[in-house]
Amino acid sequence: MNRRITVLAIVFTGAILGFVVATQAHRFKHIEKRGPAPERVAAILLGGLDATAGRIETVFNRWSEFERPGRTGTYLNKFPRDAKWSHFFLSRRDDEGLQLFPSDEEISRNRGVDSYILAYLRIPPASRSRDFYFHEPSGDYYWESEYFYKNAPAKFHCSFLIHLEPTDASHTTVEIFEYQPYIWAGEYFGLSAHAILPTRLYDIRPVEPTTSDRRALLAIIDGSPSGENPAEAQ
Repeated sequence: MNRRITVLAIVFTGAILGFVVATQAHRFKHIEKRGPAPERVAAILLGGLDATAGRIETVFNRWSEFERPGRTGTYLNKFPRDAKWSHFFLSRRDDEGLQLFPSDEEISRNRGVDSYILAYLRIPPASRSRDFYFHEPSGDYYWESEYFYKNAPAKFHCSFLIHLEPTDASHTTVEIFEYQPYIWAGEYFGLSAHAILPTRLYDIRPVEPTTSDRRALLAIIDGSPSGENPAEAQ
């Protein structure tokens, strides 16, 4: 009898250990970042603050236009359908009624492992009054960037904060920050609030911001050849 209990205890313990190993194995995945460490991405552009803000609003899709009351017909996207930026929409910090721009508390609380975004919060609030929030509203669109898993590009997603600050009467400093960068690195075996038994779950995890994506966005605003403008975006 005691031997049977001992065997059952060993089997039960082994099953528990196997379950723990299976549900925690994803923590040991090797995620590689092939890109520079997060660095400042900014440029001084020709044009005063109003002119630069107006140019940005002209180049990108605006959420207020997409969601305007009484809109009928198909929304005219400023980018080709297969372009990454065709999925993004622009909102001003002072857009009335939208309240899409994340608050400082939200940015700090929801930044994941991104410590670089704290530099944005150190900018005086008054100097951020003309900033833009550039986001993909579904949260389900991913693209290839600087992160790799199993030697293949990992799916990446983030939003952007576009900071504008006057340099002088005819120049504006534009700086790009990423907000909530994360990747989708396959799946893992774990527990879900919507299932009784363990199941396969998407392995979505926060990461540090990329530099290449911020450079690409700034290049469009700058109008440089390396940027994807609506006529050239791929």
